[in-house]
Amino acid sequence: MNASPPTELAVRLAGLWIYPIKSCAGVAVEKAELNERGGLKDDREWVVINTAGELVWQGGRPKMALVRPGLRADGLWLQAPGVSPLQVNFSDRVKPCEVRIWNEGLRAFEVFLGHASSPDADAWFSDFLGQPLRLVRLGDLARQRRTLNPLHLLTTSSLQQLNKRLNERGQASVPVERFRPNLLIDSPEGELKPFAEENFASVGWPHAACATILRMEDPCVRCIMTNIDLNDAGVGKEPLATIAGMSCERRGVSSVCFGVYGRGTNGGTLTRGEQGWAKFV
Repeated sequence: MNASPPTELAVRLAGLWIYPIKSCAGVAVEKAELNERGGLKDDREWVVINTAGELVWQGGRPKMALVRPGLRADGLWLQAPGVSPLQVNFSDRVKPCEVRIWNEGLRAFEVFLGHASSPDADAWFSDFLGQPLRLVRLGDLARQRRTLNPLHLLTTSSLQQLNKRLNERGQASVPVERFRPNLLIDSPEGELKPFAEENFASVGWPHAACATILRMEDPCVRCIMTNIDLNDAGVGKEPLATIAGMSCERRGVSSVCFGVYGRGTNGGTLTRGEQGWAKFV
């Protein structure tokens, strides 16, 4: 007789990332504060837009993967291969502007308020990516939009299973950064099965005053961004093709899923290495 699946399991926060600029590289951090929207403070607060005000994304401009922002107390630090670093200050905002964000459910653009950063930042991105662009900090309504998924979570067991399958097919392993998680979860006892996160109801970390709790929501549907090499921005066919096959095997659907979305429910601070628990559906 098979044992019943666990209802709760000890877990550890093995990795923690913030992505200051949407579609650019992430920043590995030791601690991150949850904001009132259920995401991480400083995460995806900046975007790059074209002359029509529309978001530019890594799938359309793979070289965005090579832009490595750094967080500073009063702004950002931009770095990329072959160009001089640039400092962007919060005080550099020059004027409000419109930001057009695609809503897949509505099949239309939604328009939000943003704040342009500086002509120097605009020129930096325009030169590096080869088209006229602007760096913009999103306004409050854009950061609170209904279609926003505040947190992305992945487990080490899922990544290991994917890389095992890739290796069996003669493909190289891929690093966790290809999948742009905010949180990477493992188990101190190695008890997490591959894709266990798809059955998480919540993940929490106990503190002296109260527990920091994240509620899990929808699976993360993947796109071409996972196929972009983070060293040279080359675009291949993997790991997306293998993810698609594995998704169909375990879920019986055509959606290409890897990892899950979630949101914080009561604030708090997350710390890399901290041990907590995962509750299952």
